[in-house]
Amino acid sequence: MIERTILKTIEESIIQSPVTVLSGPRQVGKSTLVYNEFAKKGFSYVGLDDVREKSTAKSDPISFLQQHPYPLIIDEAQKAKELFPEIERIVNRVRLEKGSQAANGMYILSGSNSKALLDDAKESLAGRANILKMPPLSMREIQGKKEIPFYPDKISSENRSKDFLLSEDELLKYIVRGFMPELYDNPSKDTTSFYSSYLQTYLERDLPDVLEIKDEIKFENFLLLLASNTGEELVYENYSSQVGVSSTTIKTWIDTLSKMGIVYLVFPYNENSITKRVVKRPKMYFFDTGLACFLAGIRDSKTLKLSFLKGRFVETYFFNEIRKSYLNFNDDIPLYYYRDTNQNEIDLVLVKNGTISSIEFKSGVQFSLKDIEAFNTLKSSKLLPNTNCILCTTDKPYSLSKDTIVLPASGI
Repeated sequence: MIERTILKTIEESIIQSPVTVLSGPRQVGKSTLVYNEFAKKGFSYVGLDDVREKSTAKSDPISFLQQHPYPLIIDEAQKAKELFPEIERIVNRVRLEKGSQAANGMYILSGSNSKALLDDAKESLAGRANILKMPPLSMREIQGKKEIPFYPDKISSENRSKDFLLSEDELLKYIVRGFMPELYDNPSKDTTSFYSSYLQTYLERDLPDVLEIKDEIKFENFLLLLASNTGEELVYENYSSQVGVSSTTIKTWIDTLSKMGIVYLVFPYNENSITKRVVKRPKMYFFDTGLACFLAGIRDSKTLKLSFLKGRFVETYFFNEIRKSYLNFNDDIPLYYYRDTNQNEIDLVLVKNGTISSIEFKSGVQFSLKDIEAFNTLKSSKLLPNTNCILCTTDKPYSLSKDTIVLPASGI
C-alpha cells in the first residue's frame, strides 16, 4: 500500500481533537487508511454499510455507542446522522469529568458523501471536530517522494524537480489512469471497468441521498459534457441548452457535485483596483483526471495526446496536484484564477503569507515572455510579489525571466 501524506495530519488531529472527520469522494482510500493504521492503535471499527449496524445506529444511537465504545472508527458515518448528537453528549461528559485533553482522540468519522458528513459534523460537533478532506493519490505519493504544500520558489522548486523524471507520454498515461489508490495497489486493474463500476455506484448509492434526479439519462449526458469541460469557465446557460434542462437545475447539479467533492470550483481573484474588469464566473475542475477521461470517452494516452482535450486535462492534473499538496496538510487554501474583459488570463493565482504568485499550466516545453504577458495585470496588487511560474511538460526547470520559472511536473 502506498504511504499517504495525510496520515501524519490525521495522527496530529487525533492528538488535538475529540473527533476527527475524514471526508472525501468514494475510493480515495479513507476506509483503508483509517482501518489499517488506527485499528492497531486501539481503535475499534464499525462500518454503516452494514444494514444491521446502520439500523441500530439510526433507531437507537445510545445503545449503538454503548455496544461500540470509544476509541472508535465509524465508517460511512453520514448514513446515521442520529449518532452525532449522542457523540457530542459523550464528548461533553468526558471533557467535564476528565478534562479537555482526556477527550481528544475519541472518534474518527469517515464518509464518502462529503456534503452530508460535513453538514452534520458542522451542525452537531462544532468545536469538537477537526474536519479533514482526503484527496486521491498525489504524484509524489506514487513516486514515494516527500510532499509539502506547493509554493513557487526558484531554489526549492528546482531542487524538487530533480526528485523524479516524468516525460509527457508518461504524464498522459497517469492522467488517463487517474489517481485512485486501488488502481496502484492492483496495477493490472482495468481502468475502464474500474471507472464504470465507480460511476454506477456513485449514481445508485451516493447521489440519491442528496439529490433527486428525475431524468437519469440527461444527468449522465450532463456528466459527460462537464468532464469534457474540466478546467473551463462555468456558463450555466450553455449546459442548459445542450442538456435540455433549466439553468437552475444545472446550477443545483453542479453545487451538489461540488459539495460531494466530485468537482471543485475556482473563483476569480479580485482586488479593488481590478474589480470592474474581472470576469465573475467560476472555473470547474474534476477531482480526478481518470474519472474525467472515462466520462469524456478517452481510454488511452495516445488518444488523449491527439485530442483537443489534452490541454484541459493537463491543466486539471496540475491544478489537482497543487490542491492535494495543501489538503494533505489540512490547509484548504483558497485558490483563484484570473480573467478580465481584455482576455488576460492566469490559470492560478496563489495567495499566501501576504504574497501573490501567478501560475500557468501548459502542455509544452518551450515558452517566451509573450506567454506570460497576463502576469503583468497583477503587478498593481497590494500583496508582495512572489516567484511566478509555468508548470508544463518540460523535463527540467529553467528561468524565463528574473521573476518567472518554468517547472516540470516533478516541481510540485
